[in-house]
Amino acid sequence: PVWADNVARTAALAEAIFGVGRDAADFAYIAHLHGYGGGLVSGGMPFRGSFGNAGEFSVLFAREDYDDRPALNQLLEHLRAKGRPGLTLNDLKNEELVGWDGVEEWVDRVMPAHNRAINAICAIFDPALIVLGGELPHSLARKLIERTEFNNLPRHGAVRDVPQLAVAEIIDAPGAIGAALIPLFETVL
Repeated sequence: PVWADNVARTAALAEAIFGVGRDAADFAYIAHLHGYGGGLVSGGMPFRGSFGNAGEFSVLFAREDYDDRPALNQLLEHLRAKGRPGLTLNDLKNEELVGWDGVEEWVDRVMPAHNRAINAICAIFDPALIVLGGELPHSLARKLIERTEFNNLPRHGAVRDVPQLAVAEIIDAPGAIGAALIPLFETVL
């Protein structure tokens, strides 16, 4: 047998088994990679949806908003324009990144899209936890978490519970680790 899956969903599975998600039966994983996607874990198992597209968070954004979503290729382009022309995606793993010229400006630009995604996940999936992962440096993930705004207006006099936001613990090849787990889940668990 052969299994194929989305790298963001397999990274979510790795986080569910070995990372911060192991204590949450329901969580969303946002994969900040070259693009912007994710995976959902429901009842401790990956949730694919009817057509395999659950967690495709980029769909939240229209074409005109695409450049303002928190995808790392957008940060890469922004930093190259700010005087780092040879920068690669691998260079963004640097934890000192948050102090680089242009990063704070990029964070300001993507916060509305980040907040839209977080609040859409809360409204539709209602997880206990949302994990920021992929290739996102922990320092940048913490910055996004600090500035997250939940749309939590009181309803019937009470505010609703909101998920905990966390930085992914599985940082080295989470998609590959999760992919290696798929046969186990499909045949044993």
